[in-house]
Amino acid sequence: MQDENIAIYEQRIACSISTLADKVGCLVNTSVEKAKVAFRVKNPETLRKKIFLKKAKDVFSIHDVYGIRVIVETVDEAYMVLTKISEMFPMRLANDFIKDPVELFDPGFEGKFFKCLRLIAYENNIPFEIQVTTSSFHEVNESHHEIYHQKIYHS
Repeated sequence: MQDENIAIYEQRIACSISTLADKVGCLVNTSVEKAKVAFRVKNPETLRKKIFLKKAKDVFSIHDVYGIRVIVETVDEAYMVLTKISEMFPMRLANDFIKDPVELFDPGFEGKFFKCLRLIAYENNIPFEIQVTTSSFHEVNESHHEIYHQKIYHS
């Protein structure tokens, strides 16, 4: 059975995550040769916890129910992708963690930083998240993600 929050979200955004990821992928691949696009729908239990922790009024207040990640080779390509995406979707740059990276302090990550561009884009006036990062930043970001997730949602 599908989670009620996800079902309501998907009904209002009126397209699948794979459709959005395909749109982003086609756009990105016109200007960046080796870009990779990955996507996911937020886990229903994590979504419920996030709504509760953020005291959100509804699922539409959560910007990463749909998440798309674009992985490129260089920082210049990341900013090029940002420009291209801004031409396709109404959006805002929520965080420039490349210019202002977040230092990681967990054991094994000392001296490392979370780096990506975090965009909130809109389809049918419903927000979804796009992260743009380089392959080298992605390795650190992904390896730290599980630790971050455990701290926030499983404590």
